[in-house]
Amino acid sequence: MSIVNSDELRKIYCNLEVLEKKREELIKLCRDVRIHSTKAIAKIHAGKMKEAEEHINEAKKILEKVLDYKEYPFYRAITGEAMQEFVESIVFSCFVKRKTTPTFESIEYPSILTGYADVVGELRRYALDLMRYGEISKAEECIVAMEEIYNHLIQFSFPEKLVPNLRHKVDLARNLIDRTKSDLIAAKLLKLIEGR
Repeated sequence: MSIVNSDELRKIYCNLEVLEKKREELIKLCRDVRIHSTKAIAKIHAGKMKEAEEHINEAKKILEKVLDYKEYPFYRAITGEAMQEFVESIVFSCFVKRKTTPTFESIEYPSILTGYADVVGELRRYALDLMRYGEISKAEECIVAMEEIYNHLIQFSFPEKLVPNLRHKVDLARNLIDRTKSDLIAAKLLKLIEGR
């Protein structure tokens, strides 16, 4: 008689091997979603909207494959950041193209919310670039959008376990909005001085 049920342990080992393989596949897919989403954001800042759209479309295709792993216990932990980056790229792209942001039905709630929160940082960068080129009214539109995002997200006062990192990102967003407003005032003053 043996204390170890070797048949059961062998079965567990085989199941864990399958899970490990699936986990590695999912990590690679999520890395690719994140890379394409990040590149899309960079291309938007560079004014290369066609290339940005290509990266977004590639990320969408990969995301469809990611959804096949939804049944696995590690799905949410692995996909969170990639989906957040994807949401950020879509929302930012829609703002620049003056389109309505679509719904994100296949994305987990926390990633949607933190993705929106991260857009505030991209809008700040975009606003600063606009200010440098003297496009003050467009920079003001960025601040309006930043505040709109903040005012919606501040209502989501749920526990950290439900929406990890959202509270921190919302606090950061408030700070970025205030700094951008100060920068805008400085840009307006400079424009007045130069106009004399």
